[in-house]
Amino acid sequence: MHIDKAIQLAHEHYQAGNLQQAEEICREILKVQTDNAHVYNNLGIILDKKGQIDEAITCYRSALQFDPTLFDVYYNLGNALKEKNQLDEAIIIYRKALQLNPNLCDAYINLGIALKGKHQLDEALICYQKALQINPGNASVYYNLGVAMQMKGQFDEAIRCYQKALQLNHNAYYVYNNLGLAFLEKGQFDEAITCHQKALEMNPNYSDAHNNLGWALYCKGQFDEAKYCYRRALELDPENVRAHWNISLYYLLTGNFTEGWKEYEWRWKLGELEYHARQDFPQPTWVGSNLEGRKLFIYTEQGVGDEIMFASCLPEVIAQADLCIVECDKRMVPLFSRSFPKAKIIEPISTYGRFPGELQSADLKVAIGSLPLFLRPSLSSFPQRPSYLIPDVQSVSLWRDRYVEMGKGLKIGISWRGGKTPLVQRTRSTDLEQWSKLFSIKRAHFINLQYGDCTTEIREATERLGVTIHDWEDADPLKDLDGFAAQIAALDLVITVDNATVHMAGALGVPVWVLLSYACEWRWMLKFEDTPWYPSARLFRQSSFGDWGGVFENVYDALKNAVVDSHVLMEQWRQSLKHSYVTQI
Repeated sequence: MHIDKAIQLAHEHYQAGNLQQAEEICREILKVQTDNAHVYNNLGIILDKKGQIDEAITCYRSALQFDPTLFDVYYNLGNALKEKNQLDEAIIIYRKALQLNPNLCDAYINLGIALKGKHQLDEALICYQKALQINPGNASVYYNLGVAMQMKGQFDEAIRCYQKALQLNHNAYYVYNNLGLAFLEKGQFDEAITCHQKALEMNPNYSDAHNNLGWALYCKGQFDEAKYCYRRALELDPENVRAHWNISLYYLLTGNFTEGWKEYEWRWKLGELEYHARQDFPQPTWVGSNLEGRKLFIYTEQGVGDEIMFASCLPEVIAQADLCIVECDKRMVPLFSRSFPKAKIIEPISTYGRFPGELQSADLKVAIGSLPLFLRPSLSSFPQRPSYLIPDVQSVSLWRDRYVEMGKGLKIGISWRGGKTPLVQRTRSTDLEQWSKLFSIKRAHFINLQYGDCTTEIREATERLGVTIHDWEDADPLKDLDGFAAQIAALDLVITVDNATVHMAGALGVPVWVLLSYACEWRWMLKFEDTPWYPSARLFRQSSFGDWGGVFENVYDALKNAVVDSHVLMEQWRQSLKHSYVTQI
C-alpha cells in the first residue's frame, strides 16, 4: 500500500476509534520510513489517546529528532509532559512551540496551566492574556484566567472571569463549580450553593461538585446536609480525597471519633501538608501496636496550634515506648523539652527521607496528628489532666512582676484575629471596636497576645476607645514561643478567637475563653461550652452567622462577674459544667 494511503487509513481508524488498528498501521509505515516525523507524531497521538503516555512521549521526541520545526509536535509533547506532571520541561517545550507559531492559542493556554501548576501565577496570567488577544471568544481562557486569579486571592476578578466563561459556554458545569468556590471564599454561601447545584443539574455524577456543595453547606452550618453531599461524592468516586477529608471533619465535629480519625488519615493525599516527606522515612508506621522496648519517631505536621493540641497525646505514648523522638517546630523545642523530659525533642529534620545518623535510630514512625487514631477513639478516652505544657518558671515570674505594676484587677490576654485562608480569616476574626464593651469593665487590664504586626490597631483602639492594651516589644510569639508560653502562664485569663493562642493557653491550663464563629472548626464540636482538649477552656459561640455582638454580650456578662471574685467564680464555672462533652455522650 502506498504510504500516503496508509497514513490516510490510519487516520480513518483513529477517527472511528479503532486505535489498535491505527497504531499497527503507523508502526508498519515506520518499518519502511524510519525517519517519518509526521507518522511518529501520529503514533504518539494514538498512544496518548490509549493512555500510554510514556510511549507517546518517546514518539514525539523521535518526530522532533527528524524534524525539529514541527510546532504541533512540540505542542503535543508539552501536553504529554504536563499530563505526567513534568511541568518544568513542559514549559520549555510549549515555549518552543510558540517560537515556531506565535499564534497557537491553545499552547498559550496550556503553558499558562503549567506555569500555574508551578505557582508562577503572574507569568500564567500573561499567557492567558496573549491567548485572549488571539481568540477573545475562548471560554477556556477565561476559565483558566479565573483559576489563576482565584489562586492569587483576587476573588472578585476570578468571579468576573468565570461569569464571562459561562456567557461564552453556558454548559460548562465545571466553571459553575469553580465559581461556587470563589463565592465561598468571599463568604457568600448562598451564591456558592446555587452555583454547585447548577453544576450538578448539568452533571449529576460530578463528584467534586457534590463535595463542594457539601463544603458550602458545612460552612453555612448545615452539617447533616453536608454529610449527605460528601457521601454522594464518595459513592460516585470512592477515591475523592477531598470528600474523605471533609467527611472526617464532619465525624469529628459530631463526636464520631472512631470514623473521624480513620478518615482524617486521608489528609496525606491532599498534597497540602508541609511535611509529606516524613512518610518516606525508612521506619515502618506505628499502627497502635505494643511499644514496649521500641523506639518511636513522632514527626511534626500542620501548624503550631495543631501541634500543641496533638501533643496532649504525648504523655501516654512516651510512657509506653522505650524512647520517643519527637520532632516539633523549632520555636517549641525548649517548651516541649521541659514538658516531656523523658522524650528526645528535636527540631524538624532537614534530611527528607533519611534519618540523621547522629540520632538514635527509631524502630517505628508516626505523625503527631495520627496519635489520636489510637489514643482518642471516643470522647471518654480523653484524660482529665489540667495541663501538659510547663513554662519556664523564671520567665513566668518576670511576667508576673510586669503585670503587678498595672495595679489590682484581672490580667487578661487578648487575641482578636486568626486563620490562614481569606474565608477562615473572615469568619474567625474580629476587630478591636467589637471589644469596646469589654474594655469598659473596671479592674480589668488587657494585654496584647495577637501575633503579627498589630501596632496600628492598638494605637487606633487607644485613640478611639480610650483603652490601654499593654504591649511589649520583647514579646513576639512568631519568634519566641517559649517566651509566649511564659507570658500566657502569668495571666489570670485569656480571651481569644480561634487561633494558636487558644491551644497554648489550654495546654498550659490557663483559663481561656474562646470566641467561636457559627460554623466553627471540628475540634470545638457542637453546642458544648467546654472541650475535651482543654479543661480550662470555655467556649462562647455565635448563635447565627456573624453574630459577634451576641458573643461579646455573653463574654461581657461573664467578665463582669469574674472581676468581682475571680477565683471563686472560675472554680464555680468549672464545677458547674461537669464536662458536658462526657455527660452527654
